[in-house]
Amino acid sequence: MRNSIPIYKLYGERDANANVDVTANATARDDFDHALDDATPKAHTARPSPRQQITEPEFFHLESIPERSRLHDWHIKPHRHTNLFQLLYITHGHANITFDDQHFTMKSGQLITVPPGTVHGFKFSDDIDGWVISLTDYHLGQILAPAPKLRARLDQAICVDVKATSDQPSPMDFLITQLVAEYDSHQTGRLFALRHILGLLLLAIGRHIPSNDPARLSRQEQKTDKFRKFQSLVETFYKQHKPLEFYAREIGVTTTQLNRIAKDIYGITAREVLQNRLMLEAKRTLIYTDIAVQQIAGELGFRDAGYFSRFFAKKQNTSPAQFRKSHR
Repeated sequence: MRNSIPIYKLYGERDANANVDVTANATARDDFDHALDDATPKAHTARPSPRQQITEPEFFHLESIPERSRLHDWHIKPHRHTNLFQLLYITHGHANITFDDQHFTMKSGQLITVPPGTVHGFKFSDDIDGWVISLTDYHLGQILAPAPKLRARLDQAICVDVKATSDQPSPMDFLITQLVAEYDSHQTGRLFALRHILGLLLLAIGRHIPSNDPARLSRQEQKTDKFRKFQSLVETFYKQHKPLEFYAREIGVTTTQLNRIAKDIYGITAREVLQNRLMLEAKRTLIYTDIAVQQIAGELGFRDAGYFSRFFAKKQNTSPAQFRKSHR
């Protein structure tokens, strides 16, 4: 019986809400790193050893895909991170990706962004290689503070082709290579270099979004900032079904202004933003847990299962039960 969607600190790790003794966890991590050094085949040893000699930057984490996925038989089951932003870059092999209610295949030379809260899972080929870059939403915001419109673009999942061609070099591939080299170095100014290479990589990814992407509709940084505040409030209160007036008051705008901001940035009304967040959580819970529809309705703040089912069917053109059946 699956009663909840797993929340991991890093993909494949234990629940982020678990109470873990800090000392014990540090010891376990050292043992984990030693085990990786002993178990990693030469074909995937792209990083110097031993790992424990590398000082971990406080603002992000970098590791090869085989480091963790090998421990889980190349299969990372669907899970999510509450406040972790990740980049997954495949340099060899392929992966079958589960992304909320979507399924697709990534191949060598592709990179995907995983925003916080997104349910994702991976089934890697046994010849997989590449990198996973993880940083907290807080540090992502710090790095991108001078470019709020770029931050808005990275709030969605983006899959891009990174591989260079004979006549077209890839800046993203180059930056990832530089990031890995700097991560494993002990050069003066290492943290300064890492932060700025990471910033340039995020910039390159954001610029890769097609010109018709909704994130380009934001014309004023002030609008973008207000919308981000709205998104943050939605994430906190969406299950409480608070009226738009509450969100507008908290942000310091009228409901008319809030709707205009939402339409400018994402092309939908503020009410639709709220409804879409409820739908996203409903679909995630239906797919990745065995919780009864009546219980899902209660957890999402609906007064009864019938009202929830009507809401879901109106938005999805199918009932919750049929949706769950079609995704199993």
